[in-house]
Amino acid sequence: MFGDLTKNLEELLKTEIVISAIGVYPVKKQTKVAHVAKYQNDGTETITPSKFVERAEDANDGWEDEINKAIVSFLFDGNRVAFNIAGRRVARDINRKVDRIDTHRLMHSMRHLVRKK
Repeated sequence: MFGDLTKNLEELLKTEIVISAIGVYPVKKQTKVAHVAKYQNDGTETITPSKFVERAEDANDGWEDEINKAIVSFLFDGNRVAFNIAGRRVARDINRKVDRIDTHRLMHSMRHLVRKK
């Protein structure tokens, strides 16, 4: 039993959930949606920060319960599905808080990826 737990812990330490904005805007420059997300969330000299990522986290208690369930499930069962569920929820919650850009491209661009570091 502890062999699996040790092996799963080692795998867990190499696992991360990444949330990113995918795609490009259909303009001549092919501006990456990820760049627009950063500018809109964090602000620039000319753009007031929206902080939609931080507002999504605040509205969802930091997603702690979902992440903790995923960790426990993986440690004891080796179940990676819970990481995908957690990542999907985080991406969805961030998408819902996007309040910028009329095309809605940014609002539907957040995706999750579970990967090894």
